[in-house]
Amino acid sequence: MDKDELISIRKKLELNQEDFAKLAAVSRRTVQNWESGGVIPETKWNLLRNLLQQEHNKKVNNALNTVNEPREFYTNKNGNKFIELKNGKFKIIVKKVPVKAFASYLSDFQNAHFMDELEEVSFTVDHIGKGKYLCFESEGESMNGGSIDDTPGDAELLCRELGRQHWKDGFRDSQYGWVIVHNQTVIFKDIKSFDKKTGDIVCSSRSGLPNHPDFTINLNDVRQILKVIKRTF
Repeated sequence: MDKDELISIRKKLELNQEDFAKLAAVSRRTVQNWESGGVIPETKWNLLRNLLQQEHNKKVNNALNTVNEPREFYTNKNGNKFIELKNGKFKIIVKKVPVKAFASYLSDFQNAHFMDELEEVSFTVDHIGKGKYLCFESEGESMNGGSIDDTPGDAELLCRELGRQHWKDGFRDSQYGWVIVHNQTVIFKDIKSFDKKTGDIVCSSRSGLPNHPDFTINLNDVRQILKVIKRTF
């Protein structure tokens, strides 16, 4: 089993790295190391395959047991769909903006046809939420400092838009960070500080690396700000 096989199987089973680590009785850091090309001990190979097969069988059985059961659909005022699950939770269905579509999104994010063409993905949430939700794909490792709330590249970010009327109130700390749709690019960062007089915000990374320094942008050059509320990777 190499890293590509491990990643492929994990994603097919819809397991993030944290859940997979719990299943394999290792740390998330260990899983990250394996998926970065680290050596998987031979003693773990069969165990991992057995665990993944068991998880696959469980998902298949659950699907067979619930396929004929009616499920309630809900749509909030912003058009986001929610599906009620057996366990009292909900799946939210959102449009995903992948990295390769960032440039198009900057010019067409208000174009209904462009949004309709985007892939839909789902996240499990605790309740039906108000507001406008989207999924963005993370790029690079600037928001990955190794902590449990940090995010590696290629993760899917469930985001809730913060209305422009609320920007003047400032930006509270976010557990996972913010997606900022700037006139020239899409940014995934923490908002370190906000100057109400000038409209400047200071954006910071979590990697701690010198090639990811803080930088300042002005809200006049920003189209959207979205709070990251959940991630899958």
